[in-house]
Amino acid sequence: MITVLSLFDGISCGRLALDRLGIKCKYYASEVDKYAMQVSKEQWPDTIHLGDVRNVRYVRHTKQLVCDTGVYDVGNIDLLIGGSPCQGFSCNGNHTDFDHEQSRLIYEFERIRNECRPRYLLLENVNMKVESKAIITDLMSATPNVKLYDVNSDKWVCQNRRRLYWTNIPFNPDDVHTTHPLHLKDLIGDGYEGVRMRLHGATVKEDGLKFKFIPDRKVAQTITKAIYIRNSALMMNGGIVDYTIEQLERLQTLPVGYTVPAGSSTQRSACIGNGWTVAVIEDIFRGVICNGNVE
Repeated sequence: MITVLSLFDGISCGRLALDRLGIKCKYYASEVDKYAMQVSKEQWPDTIHLGDVRNVRYVRHTKQLVCDTGVYDVGNIDLLIGGSPCQGFSCNGNHTDFDHEQSRLIYEFERIRNECRPRYLLLENVNMKVESKAIITDLMSATPNVKLYDVNSDKWVCQNRRRLYWTNIPFNPDDVHTTHPLHLKDLIGDGYEGVRMRLHGATVKEDGLKFKFIPDRKVAQTITKAIYIRNSALMMNGGIVDYTIEQLERLQTLPVGYTVPAGSSTQRSACIGNGWTVAVIEDIFRGVICNGNVE
């Protein structure tokens, strides 16, 4: 049994990855989005929710978590994980980097990392400027053996999703275990023709010049939280069809129906797009297992 502290927990993709590996855990989660929390509470009712990350404190001499929902005797933190908000870092954002209110929350991850000094950590974010990567790498280096991995989900599932992972868990990104579709044709099935994609830098307005058709594209573009704008439509039998929520879940290697507790398609899509590709996280977490035991 390991003790996990998940910051910016979302829909508990980290918990799902651990469960798939058979790693039993006591799981503490900090999240404020009510729809994501609805999913997490339904899927993992034993998770202990902490509230706003800015109010979470680990008191080292008592080994307690102090937070919005109470005080918890947690002992040592074995694994600290989180995917901090990316709005300031993303190429689709405004490039304000650490000046962005949400992106500054990465300093909360660093603060809590310093307070609890976990045995293992995993921090995820989008690809970003070299200077920003260097700053975060320097912050995470206070935990021994942390390395930065630049990984695309397309080796695990048919989605182009480049993400950065800082971790001290032994990880070989070429050692891929997957049972998920690696080609859109396998995901979509009969009638699939290709993908209709928004041209880079184009506005959302459809005027015949803002989109292009790519026949038999191998992978979907990066799934985002916006169901109708950023996520590509696919071509089926000469028609334009939106990905279903179930297909979006599969593109994040979630179980089909996992996000049902979020409610509407809009909220489910937001939860999926803000989440992790679970199969990637699963392969990272394999590094805490040695000879069938948690190291």
